[in-house]
Amino acid sequence: MALNDNAVLTAATGYIFTAPEGTTPPTPQAVDSFDPATGFPTWNNIGHTSRDDLPEFGYEGGDTETKGTWQSEALKTVVKEAAVDYVTWKLHQFDEEGLSLYYGQTNGSTTTGEFKVTGTGAATRRALLIVIVDGPTKIAFYAPKVDIRRSDAIELAVDEFSKLPLRATFLKDTTKNELFRWISLDTGVNPADPPAGG
Repeated sequence: MALNDNAVLTAATGYIFTAPEGTTPPTPQAVDSFDPATGFPTWNNIGHTSRDDLPEFGYEGGDTETKGTWQSEALKTVVKEAAVDYVTWKLHQFDEEGLSLYYGQTNGSTTTGEFKVTGTGAATRRALLIVIVDGPTKIAFYAPKVDIRRSDAIELAVDEFSKLPLRATFLKDTTKNELFRWISLDTGVNPADPPAGG
């Protein structure tokens, strides 16, 4: 692997967007020319998120176990539970969109200035786009199908912004045969290039 200075970045600033499930992602060129003031057509900026608790990508499951026979004690490794990938972040905006994502339901009130929760709610199905900006370097993470739900209790403090902890679990979009992708002209990845060693 060659050194690629353009592919090294700090998460200096970032933006999180949602859209209806299956929404087409921006092109690498659109990500490269991303302007936070205009965003992307059809994508909704969810607003202010925590600077101290940046989005954290994780997974759970995927544990393996080695199985053997009488003749070969380590014949095969099997996956005991499928791995599930997700990202968590903490939203600062207690507005209708933020509360809808947190409680997993639309506003049940028709009165201006109220957000009414009518039940326990469920996950909100969306497409997800996270854009990380480090000076001229820009990289986006796209998942066509995610379930967004609350990941923890609401956090309140007298000296910090209050937080709505959210988690997006990535689900495979079978129409696109895709779980997620990274998008950037700065990474040096070109889909037209042959695979390394090929």
